[in-house]
Amino acid sequence: MIRFILWEQASRLPRKSVLSVIAMPELEPATPHPSLWQLFYNFAMVGLFGFGGVMPWARQMMVDRRRWVSEQSFNELLTTGQFFPGPNIANVGIIYGRRLHGLPGAVVTVCGLYLFPSLITVLAGFAYAKWWSHDVVQQIFGAVMPIATGLMLGTTLRLLKAMPRTLANYSAFVLTFVLMAVFVLPLWMVLLICIPSSLALSFIGSNKVAG
Repeated sequence: MIRFILWEQASRLPRKSVLSVIAMPELEPATPHPSLWQLFYNFAMVGLFGFGGVMPWARQMMVDRRRWVSEQSFNELLTTGQFFPGPNIANVGIIYGRRLHGLPGAVVTVCGLYLFPSLITVLAGFAYAKWWSHDVVQQIFGAVMPIATGLMLGTTLRLLKAMPRTLANYSAFVLTFVLMAVFVLPLWMVLLICIPSSLALSFIGSNKVAG
């Protein structure tokens, strides 16, 4: 009887009010799972348009345009890729492609990334040998330099914005910057100093929070 009365009262309410009473679970967006062809095509476009460095283009493609990964996930991929020899963005592609499709995913990602740059570099080598003495060609290449620098700086600021705001992270960032920009140490030496320092700072910070 009570159930009937409640149902009768609910039926008199507007349809929108009845639905608003029912708590509908929020569905989380599914994580994109690009195919092998999508990996090859998109990384090939990154390699084709990545003049002055492909890192800004790769971040924009994976995070902003395709939304394959979040900003923080891209930072984690980049951090992992910096531990290994070779270009950072190639390491990022290998790690991401292998995570999705195993060895074939890693292979198609690297092949796509280096397809157009390899062809363009070979053709540019012939053009360089033939026309580099012309002032116009030198001015064109000189005009690209500030653009490439701006792209790298913009990507650095975006990565810094997505970094967790802790004292340990900022301390490790400043230490790395000083060793690279001020003391101009080799990369292997910077990593040898900064990785243990960052781990120690994170450990100390986690112990303070736990305490």
